[in-house]
Amino acid sequence: MGSDGPMKPFFGVGGTSTNRQDAMTTVRIQMAVLCSVFTLLGCHQSMMQTQPNQALGVAVQPVRNESGWGGFEGDRATDAVVERLARGGSLFVPPADRVRAALADLGLDRARTPAELDRLADALGVQCVLTVSTTSFDPYPPFVVGLEGVLHERRGEQANPHDPVRTDASPVDPGARPAAALQAFRAGRVFDAQDADTASDAKTWARSRVGHNAPLREMDSYFRYAVDRLLEALMASKPNAGM
Repeated sequence: MGSDGPMKPFFGVGGTSTNRQDAMTTVRIQMAVLCSVFTLLGCHQSMMQTQPNQALGVAVQPVRNESGWGGFEGDRATDAVVERLARGGSLFVPPADRVRAALADLGLDRARTPAELDRLADALGVQCVLTVSTTSFDPYPPFVVGLEGVLHERRGEQANPHDPVRTDASPVDPGARPAAALQAFRAGRVFDAQDADTASDAKTWARSRVGHNAPLREMDSYFRYAVDRLLEALMASKPNAGM
């Protein structure tokens, strides 16, 4: 889906969204991702010295629909999350169809265990895997979107078959290294437009992007508002002590 042209509604209802995302919020989210990854990996200096042109990677798993709404289009919702993270070019975010293909190659519909998450990260050449779920969903005004997100990041140095500094052409043997060590960031919220604070926040979000309160009238726009706020909360959250 393009970021500059009109967006088709992807939940079966609602008007066409023409909103543009605020560039400063994009930079804030991406810089938060970069800082959190550098901190957890503990390799800021070495990466800046040895791989200055290699962008940090975040793979977005297919959005999981746990809301019970049958008209929810998970593929397009996933594309929206990927587009939001990828905007600006500071992060390497594999296209959603590439993530789905990698999962299929691994015989998975979604990576859940530390070993599966590590294998998926290896297959895509990324350091992080993001999983987003919809917990509630009402596509009719006043809108309701419940989202939960978990960002899994690798701890320490991990062998990577896509690492450009590798000189050994042999594939990485998963059994030849310790089990995956991952750090998890978690965030979640129900964005209910009936709530006065949420409605006010959505209007503020819209004014900085499109100049009107489109999120309260268009589900596409409201979903992107919810995704923005989830990512901001996710990157600001403290890591849990394990999976």
